[in-house]
Amino acid sequence: MQSIYQILVLSILLSGIVSGFLTFRMSGMKLAPHFIVLIVSLIITLVGILTLNTTIIYAAVILQLLAVITAYTQTWAVLKYNFQTSPAYAPHLTLMTLIPILSLASILA
Repeated sequence: MQSIYQILVLSILLSGIVSGFLTFRMSGMKLAPHFIVLIVSLIITLVGILTLNTTIIYAAVILQLLAVITAYTQTWAVLKYNFQTSPAYAPHLTLMTLIPILSLASILA
């Protein structure tokens, strides 16, 4: 199991929290489920990297994938009905889209 992929995902999760803060403020509490999963995923990923426990890393990968799913499901209504503000969501969704490949690479490598 390669921990370098998890370190990359950790940096993307942290960047996602920073880039998503503006998005969170624009949408109000609608993105709260996504940010809860994002923060928990960041914590579990950090614990997995520090302990190198495969069970924790598998749990981190599941949470990372849930963070991506919640990013798209929570922003879908905004992107569907309020297209004028969609460029503000692009940086956050771009970061979230990087996660699945690196997460799966971390458990397959």
